[in-house]
Amino acid sequence: MFPSIVADIGGTNARFALVTGEENGQFVLDHIQILNGSEYASFSDAMRAYIAMLDGVTPHSACAAIAGPIEGDSVRMTNLNWSFAPSAIREEFGFEKFSAINDFASLAVATSALLPTDLISIREGEREATSNKAILGPGTGLGVAGLAYSNGSWLPIPSEGGHVNIAPATPLECDVVKAAMAQHGYVSAEVFISGPGLVNLYNALCAVKGEQPRSLQPKDVTSEAMAGANATCKETLELFCSFIGTLSGNLALTYGAKGGVYLGGGVLPRIVDFLKSSDFNTRFAEKGVMSPYVKDIPVDIIGHPQTAFLGAAAWLAQL
Repeated sequence: MFPSIVADIGGTNARFALVTGEENGQFVLDHIQILNGSEYASFSDAMRAYIAMLDGVTPHSACAAIAGPIEGDSVRMTNLNWSFAPSAIREEFGFEKFSAINDFASLAVATSALLPTDLISIREGEREATSNKAILGPGTGLGVAGLAYSNGSWLPIPSEGGHVNIAPATPLECDVVKAAMAQHGYVSAEVFISGPGLVNLYNALCAVKGEQPRSLQPKDVTSEAMAGANATCKETLELFCSFIGTLSGNLALTYGAKGGVYLGGGVLPRIVDFLKSSDFNTRFAEKGVMSPYVKDIPVDIIGHPQTAFLGAAAWLAQL
């Protein structure tokens, strides 16, 4: 199987790494390179350029995590003008195996290969080793996926769960959602639970409080909230954490996630202490008659720096 190539293909960058083996229960990544996707006419061209950097190393197989839909033997990038057939890539490069996997599905698979040291605990619990997992990641958008164990393999369950209706749990949250409806119409979870969602949530809260909103970026909301520099920003971030807690608990029920709930994306690692001191855990646990079901489900932030590579490597190993 080794060495093999893993790739993380986003809207701007095409990141590649070589998996050279396993050590202490985790894949060893080497020769990490970041290519500018716009400089290559196709995925094949980028792959060829990376292989040329490997000083004669011949990879046996490859897997690419793709920011875009994958339908059968057809891949079309969302923000790059690339499309390809995985079967054609395998044949062109002589790989024993080649697979393309959606980037958030790759993140889901990565949770099967994480070590305890890769996790930042938000909620203690009992993780059942081969039970379903739930994964959500607020970043530019809100990704949601599940992971199920079957016949020795971990299978991602992709979804568009970031676009379900947001679920208010208090009178204030009802007012905030109502205010957001005036601007957005349909208020999905992503409208609030994402980087841009922080600003949407701030603007809606200002409307409820009768305040004139300032022109803020997501990082302004979080920095002012954590510094205690602005009361409305702090209240915004508290609501943000509460909404995430509600959604995380909902996903634990939806996926039957006795294997744990995992939080990814670029937003949460920057607010770990704030999240821990928020109402996140209370909201996660308050599920009416099903509160006992979620009582012992752990929640962790994914702290591994190369989850897309890790997920692609884990997926490739299962093929």
